[in-house]
Amino acid sequence: MAFVRHLSILSVLIVITIGCQPPDCKNVDCGTCAPGKSAASKIYSLMVTSFKKGGPDHRYHFVKGTNLTTFKNPEKVQYLLQAVHRTKVHKYNDTVNIAIYEMDNSSSVAKGFSISRIAGAYCDHGQNYKNLVQFIKGLGIQFHQRILSGCPNPQS
Repeated sequence: MAFVRHLSILSVLIVITIGCQPPDCKNVDCGTCAPGKSAASKIYSLMVTSFKKGGPDHRYHFVKGTNLTTFKNPEKVQYLLQAVHRTKVHKYNDTVNIAIYEMDNSSSVAKGFSISRIAGAYCDHGQNYKNLVQFIKGLGIQFHQRILSGCPNPQS
């Protein structure tokens, strides 16, 4: 009788440890179905790392990154980033702000703007545009740019 009781307990333990109870247990997964990092999450991590290393010209300073993935927002912004870029002459600092939106698991959109940190800055000679495009090019990723406002197309 003791043997039957131990066999019953062993059977219950085996069933519990196997997990999936037939039917429909044919598709065994060993990690590929786990939720992976989204495209927005990957680009956020890449940008934070680059900002913290100083960016492509070593003159970017990471200020802050914000994860908004747990908040419901109408724009569906996933992450916000802010950095400061010091110009080549080490005289001016500009603030760079980037918002990252999730499009699907394989693509994201980053909307950015840069603003001069001095009052009355007028005609920046293209520096604010350069702050953005230089940083994005330095990431070494494929990107498509579209100017929404400011930074007019280059003069011919």
